[in-house]
Amino acid sequence: MDNNYIPTAFDEKIQSKNLQILKTALPYMNGPRQKEILTLIKSMELRRSIELINSDDTSLSICSSDNPMENTLNMLNDIRKFCSDREQEQIDLMVNMFSMFSTYETMFS
Repeated sequence: MDNNYIPTAFDEKIQSKNLQILKTALPYMNGPRQKEILTLIKSMELRRSIELINSDDTSLSICSSDNPMENTLNMLNDIRKFCSDREQEQIDLMVNMFSMFSTYETMFS
């Protein structure tokens, strides 16, 4: 299990106190009961996800820029915190490459 778990904005939207209680209690239950509660937990998460889809809630939309390049850079920087050191290096290379393209585009446009 990853000890560096960081919930995403989506995770925070679909989680609740009741779900956290059920998830905490899950390891203390016997096998058949665990399967039932696990199914209940996942169905509750799915229901909350569907409710989020059907709502007018735009809180997951954090793209404040109309610039696709800026949104891409912001996304890569957010993804970076979930990556291994090697993956972070690769993302850093992509971010630097996008930044160079952006600078080039600004200078010669």
